[in-house]
Amino acid sequence: GELLRALGGVKASASLLGVPLGHNSSFLQGPAFAPPRIREAIWCGSTNSSTEEGKELNDPRVLTDVGDVPIQEIRDCGVEDDRLMHVISESVKTVMEEDPLRPLVLGGDHSISYPVVRAVSEKLGGPVDILHLDAHPDIYDAFEGNTYSHASSFA
Repeated sequence: GELLRALGGVKASASLLGVPLGHNSSFLQGPAFAPPRIREAIWCGSTNSSTEEGKELNDPRVLTDVGDVPIQEIRDCGVEDDRLMHVISESVKTVMEEDPLRPLVLGGDHSISYPVVRAVSEKLGGPVDILHLDAHPDIYDAFEGNTYSHASSFA
C-alpha cells in the first residue's frame, strides 16, 4: 500500500509513530516534547544499535519511522479530544496496515494509551492483554473533570 511505497518498498517489522500530546497532563507539560527526544536517544552516536539477537535497529527491515501524528496542528484547528483520540487510533491502524508492521508508539502523556490499545484491539479483531506497570494505576473515571486526563488512561 501507500505506507509501503513511502518506505521505499522495504518491509520493516516495527515502525515508530510519535504522538506528541501533553495537554491532558495535570502536572507537567513536557510529554509532548518526548517523541523527538526519544528519537535522539535511539539514534545517538553513543548508543549501540545492535540487539542481542544481532538485529540492527538502523536497518529499515527492522525499524522504520513514520513520523509524528500532527497533534498541535490538529488542536489548532479546534478539534476536540474525542475526535483527536479517534485520529490517534486511526494513525496506529494505518501503521498496522502493512503486515508485519507493529507500532512502537512514542508518547506523549498517558492519555494516548487508550486510543493506541483500542486501535490494536480493533485491528487484531479482539481483546488484547495489557501489562501495566506504574507507580499508580491511572484509573480515575475523570480527573479534575477531564475524562482524557493522564490519570484516566485505563479507566
